Amino acid sequence: MSTPTIVWLIIAAVALVAAVVLCIVFRKKLAKLLRVYRSEVKKIVWLPWPQTKKSTLLVLVVLAISSAVICLLDLGLSSGFLAIINLFK
Repeated sequence: MSTPTIVWLIIAAVALVAAVVLCIVFRKKLAKLLRVYRSEVKKIVWLPWPQTKKSTLLVLVVLAISSAVICLLDLGLSSGFLAIINLFK
């Protein structure tokens, strides 16, 4: 194995040991945190599937329009800057 691979393995091992030690030291707080997390997750109200599909479609359409506008702006600005640069050559 190469030296960088060994270094990353050592870093990963130290991080894993640190995570285990922290979980052992703070196990009561961690247990309380997980109980609170579980109770909060139960309070989530999920949207119905048809509304989720509509929202997802809307996000994808807005994303496509935004990326097209940014692409056109980039193309126009780069062409404009190149035209200005070519004027002074």
